[in-house]
Amino acid sequence: MKKLKFTFLLFYFLTTVISAQAQRETRAVWLTTNLRLDWPPNTLDENIQKNRLREIFKDLKEKNFNTIYFQVRSNGSVMFNSDIEPFSPYFTGVAGKPPSYDPLQLAIDLGKEFNIEVHAWVNMIRCFAGSDERILRNPKHLRNAHPNWTVMYLDENGSLSYWLNPGYYEVQDYLVNLLCELTSKYDVDGIHLDFFRYPGKDFEDAKYFDTYGFKMSIDDWRRNNLTTILRKFKEKAKPLNPFLKVGATPIGVRSNLKGATGWEGYSTVFQDTETWLREGLVDYLTPQIYWNFEKNPRFDILAKDWVDKSYNRNIVLGLAAYKDDVIPELNQMIEYGRSIGAAGVAFFRYEHISGKKNNFYSDIVFPPNMPWKVSDNNFVPENINCTFEDLSDDEVLINWDNNHAIKNPSQIKFYVLYDNTNQKTISKIISLDKRSAKLKFANPSKLAYNYTIGKIDRLWNEVNLSNPILVKVPYLSELKNASQVNIHPILITQKSSEVLLSVHSFSNQKAFIYLTSIENIPRVEELELSLGTNIIKLADNIKLIKSIKINFESDGREEVLNLF
Repeated sequence: MKKLKFTFLLFYFLTTVISAQAQRETRAVWLTTNLRLDWPPNTLDENIQKNRLREIFKDLKEKNFNTIYFQVRSNGSVMFNSDIEPFSPYFTGVAGKPPSYDPLQLAIDLGKEFNIEVHAWVNMIRCFAGSDERILRNPKHLRNAHPNWTVMYLDENGSLSYWLNPGYYEVQDYLVNLLCELTSKYDVDGIHLDFFRYPGKDFEDAKYFDTYGFKMSIDDWRRNNLTTILRKFKEKAKPLNPFLKVGATPIGVRSNLKGATGWEGYSTVFQDTETWLREGLVDYLTPQIYWNFEKNPRFDILAKDWVDKSYNRNIVLGLAAYKDDVIPELNQMIEYGRSIGAAGVAFFRYEHISGKKNNFYSDIVFPPNMPWKVSDNNFVPENINCTFEDLSDDEVLINWDNNHAIKNPSQIKFYVLYDNTNQKTISKIISLDKRSAKLKFANPSKLAYNYTIGKIDRLWNEVNLSNPILVKVPYLSELKNASQVNIHPILITQKSSEVLLSVHSFSNQKAFIYLTSIENIPRVEELELSLGTNIIKLADNIKLIKSIKINFESDGREEVLNLF
């Protein structure tokens, strides 16, 4: 190991490191395939399509997102291999003709590679809207295969759409069978239901309701029709995939509140979301709260109402990342959601957070816990033994030995490397076939770090944890040994662009640093010192500092340094 060169100065460090608090939350985005809004790109070249999807997953991974709502059904066509409905025309240009690859399977594979959950986003009741009528000419489309199941609807703007009538038992079973086909064929992390509602009160189903003499109001009947679909799906889906997360995205106003009035989910489009949550028919809801903090309907009032009536299920706040009056408040919305106990947020839609825009998350977190979901209680505690070795002055190799064969490998996702130095935070996610991980300490803030290796199951829960290991940064350990006898600060120029400081404190205490720049601009820093030697990277440019005075709170020491 090379020897370090030291320069001795009466000096002190100017920066502290704040460790992000460990947490779990949904960080989701809707990836829209309808009309090629987010993906696939406007080309029939399959290689370009596949490469673009990889770029999207990579971008979201770098932004520390953990969930994608991947649209697989819109306008009565699908983006997966189905025996029930025709394939979307957006991949080959022909409705009913799939590409040579499977788009949903590709998304699932990329999700596993980048450790992002993939929820299959399904448009449920609406089966056509817009001007692209290619799909309507396919004989398998619902308007052709089952015209009596569909209702034509004109909205207030005169736009035409077709909707299924969920009052028909055949329609309920059709949708449940479609969801079960999806669940049985694909190892998706979740099912995400959209347009799971009526278009409005003037839906033409009164004749059917009157004919069969249902003993409830038509409003209650409509709400029950949607809820019945969920009940049927829950019964059939659990044996297919006990880990499946079932969610829905209702409209943002559940019922009118003071300061938050508008189109109501319960009374206008007949979404009985409280029953869905109370009966455990959904694991999460992502209400579309597409407004800001100031205007009616107010975001904060609606968000609090959803969280307060969650029945211990997850509420993920849907954010309108495309609205000019919402964009400046997105970070505030994330923080507000955390403060009221929301399970996270989802951004509509990918285009509006893509590229270099809007970096909301600086750390890795897992999706929220769902303690009501089944988990394998038969995991046998296994010893994961960790060691480490120095590779260079600033790089170490962590090794672990998991001699036991992984039981139920389909239920395990990966290993995770935790940094427990301050608080338990995720340092790296590591695939199950690995037994080592390299760590490079480019800008170390401590002499040593405390790490553990954990094994994570399908629901992102920790099932095994290794022994803790104390990893010492090689060149800082050498520095500490060389400077233990010095009670005055030491300035170390390790590299031309890097300045390290070693400072000895006689106790855990605060220090106040008064800095004056060469332009005579003063600044005060308050720092927390630990007993013994403290070593940290200096952020300020040493050439711009004129003088420094350091006051140690507990022992009353004062150090003064005049650099000019």
